[in-house]
Amino acid sequence: MKAFISETKTALLNVTSVAGIIFMVLLGAFLDAGAPTLTQGHNAPSNPHFVASSCYTAAAIYAGLLVFGLSQSYLHKRNPSTQHF
Repeated sequence: MKAFISETKTALLNVTSVAGIIFMVLLGAFLDAGAPTLTQGHNAPSNPHFVASSCYTAAAIYAGLLVFGLSQSYLHKRNPSTQHF
């Protein structure tokens, strides 16, 4: 099996995925904890726990992208001579 994307794009995908996971998990945790900055005010969500679960779902999607990116990195290390766009 050969990789779909280049090594540079794979590295960028992995870094972006890790950052997305960290950001979404932290945002969800703060919403679940009832952080006043996020849960009070005129633009605050009416149900912060629902928004927190959406953040966790987004983190799971980023985790799936990370798994894909890591598999692409593995394929690049296994077959270093492949050319990509």
